Amino acid sequence: MATFCLNLLPAGDGDCLLLSWGDHGLLNHMVVDGGRAGAYHHLRSHLARIADAGERLELYVLTHIDGDHIEGALAYLKDVRRPIAPQQVWYNGRREMGSIRTRSMKQGDAYSVALSTLGWPVNEPFSDGVAKIESAPGEIDVAGLRLTMLSPDEAHLTALGGRWEDWRRQEDLRRRGGIRRAAKRPPVPDPLVVEDLVAPGPTDKELPNGTSIAFVAEWGGRRVLFAGDAHPDLLASSLEPLAAAEGGRYRVDLIKASHHGSAKNTSNRLIDMLDCRRMAISTNGNLHGHPNPQSIARFLHFGPEGTKDLYFNYVTDWTKPWMTQRVAERYRYRFHSPPGLPGALSINIFADN
Repeated sequence: MATFCLNLLPAGDGDCLLLSWGDHGLLNHMVVDGGRAGAYHHLRSHLARIADAGERLELYVLTHIDGDHIEGALAYLKDVRRPIAPQQVWYNGRREMGSIRTRSMKQGDAYSVALSTLGWPVNEPFSDGVAKIESAPGEIDVAGLRLTMLSPDEAHLTALGGRWEDWRRQEDLRRRGGIRRAAKRPPVPDPLVVEDLVAPGPTDKELPNGTSIAFVAEWGGRRVLFAGDAHPDLLASSLEPLAAAEGGRYRVDLIKASHHGSAKNTSNRLIDMLDCRRMAISTNGNLHGHPNPQSIARFLHFGPEGTKDLYFNYVTDWTKPWMTQRVAERYRYRFHSPPGLPGALSINIFADN
């Protein structure tokens, strides 16, 4: 039986994703991000099963350097008894951002140093060794999985490269409590009225998020959009020619929402460009109150006609209002949450919408 499956792992407020694909027998696998440090315990169990089955970890993608994506990835690199090594890694560190300065953010530095020590292949498909749109050779084949780059571009990498040291100082202050990570968000409106939440709003300008690796993965005629924390304007610009070639909307069978469902990363333009009825959101909402209701409302309102599916890997104050049958019936969607371990949710990409 053919398999195309995405597992959302318990990653706290971050992302740790495992994609598996294959026709019969042995499967191929890709990891996207590592979540918070505690996520590695869960990822390691999956990797051990992959190794025991004689299967391969084809690719490990670290989308960008934020702690809710890199902490677990660092734990993986530091594990001297890791069950399996990837065939290749995609990651843009300080060197890839092209700055001449010698200092950098601690976790990004640590990841680059660890990769160099291990000698794993990094960014091999890209012409200049930088995982970016301009260097991608069209579709990239990874064990039959076809990957199309959507983010970052050179401009976003250069923007962070020039201010890397400033961002490192801010992160050091955050760790000492000198800067609040996020203002407290208002509760989800009650009652939920989607039409009241879909007005355009500000978009994400955070430099690390702008360097996020984002791509479409296609296998067996199905597509998954891994949006990382990418900026919505760049995602939309990258998708525009793909959508035009398919009559105005680009078909995607599942989107992993950018930046955990932040309103600033899910624009009306982006959703209007996609023929997509399934959205997955990975976060426990602890630090930033994600997902924002505006993000989900835009997906429901501006997406194509037909019943939609929302996948939440945690049940929280920010997701529970969407997990009521009355609201779901009114706005024609189904909701899904972990049947067991909080944070762990498996999605069959081949399942019909």
